[in-house]
Amino acid sequence: MGRFVRRLLTAAALAALAGLCLVTPALAQSPAWTPLAGLQLTGKGPAEVWGLAANPADTQQLLAATSRGVYSSQDGGQSWSLTAIRSWTWQVAYAQGQAFAATETQGIYRNSGSGWVQDNLGLGSLDVRAIAASPTAVVVGTNSGVYVSGTGLGWQPAGLQGVSISSVAILSASPLSVMAGSDSQISSTNLYMNGAAATSKAWQAVTGADPQGAPVFSIGVGPLARGASAPPVLVGTLKGLFSTTDGGSSWQQVNLADGALWTVNTIAFDPLNPSVVYVGGDNGGSSGGGMQRSLNAGSSWAPYQNGLPATDVTGLLAEPTNPVTVLAAVWRPVAQSGTAAKLVDTSAPGPVPLQPSSATSPIPISPPPTPAATPTPAPHPHGQGSSLQIPAWAPPAAAAVVVVLVVATVMALRRRRERLDAEAPP
Repeated sequence: MGRFVRRLLTAAALAALAGLCLVTPALAQSPAWTPLAGLQLTGKGPAEVWGLAANPADTQQLLAATSRGVYSSQDGGQSWSLTAIRSWTWQVAYAQGQAFAATETQGIYRNSGSGWVQDNLGLGSLDVRAIAASPTAVVVGTNSGVYVSGTGLGWQPAGLQGVSISSVAILSASPLSVMAGSDSQISSTNLYMNGAAATSKAWQAVTGADPQGAPVFSIGVGPLARGASAPPVLVGTLKGLFSTTDGGSSWQQVNLADGALWTVNTIAFDPLNPSVVYVGGDNGGSSGGGMQRSLNAGSSWAPYQNGLPATDVTGLLAEPTNPVTVLAAVWRPVAQSGTAAKLVDTSAPGPVPLQPSSATSPIPISPPPTPAATPTPAPHPHGQGSSLQIPAWAPPAAAAVVVVLVVATVMALRRRRERLDAEAPP
């Protein structure tokens, strides 16, 4: 009996060892968040990281929009440096080989490779809160409406003037279809759509994803899979997360894992697979925020925050890499500071065939013309050709005035001299 027991124990040990060998590779491949020590915003006053962007042509080039300005990285996020933009920046984006930054008080900055310059021609508000970019257009949401540009060189008002826009997203490039959300207040609606934003200012209210006009905090649009008629869209509001797969005609409310009810601040789809999507949020300044992932375009979710430096997620970026690389910006309430972390999601499914875009060139935009300065006539040399006409009576009158002044001066001096002689002692 003892030998039999020993054989059973030996067999069990071997089985356990074999199982461990099978499990170990899977554990080794499980993704883990790596804090980006180079983007630790500390010091006097709060310092939030609001948005992240990667250059599609070189994903090692990153930008971070923060309350202290724009930071850049040339090595995938390992090291960061503050750029020339030192004012509060809400969002950053890349498009058409250029970088864009949306600031709170100074409008739009653009960098085409030779440094950051302001490009605000046509903008009616310099508080630019949201930005969405594609190969054919750049769309921004401001404190007063939506503006559109083909290349960032001049902006055209696209409607919703007077509405504070918190988020914008491009649904399709041709025609330019845009969705915009507002978080300013609870009204009849805070979510809008425009199917021809390049040529029309007509927006339609979207009610299926905006119950009772709940404030909208984020809009995410996935890539268009080959054979699909519309991309998946997720909208985060004060009253939940909503999704559509038919261009906004119908909406479904989706529930996050573990009954999470936090504010969804940011949404990021895998640029190469519309089924993979990440959301991040907070609990209104209290603990309880976090990050979750879906592998079915938002139908179901699972927590995905293990290893994050903090659970209040303020920005997300999914890079067009295989496997997908994800960056998360987080807020640490106790330290009053922001930072970011990076993860290579090896457990997500890989790229799928996507529908090629039919639009290949930037949309034409005609910004308002720059007011022409009033020309100042140049003086003519020696007065030749001057249009000034001197009346014929002016020279004699001027001479008479001069004679009168001279005589009056001589008489005054003579009287002063006589007075001095009279007052002198004998």
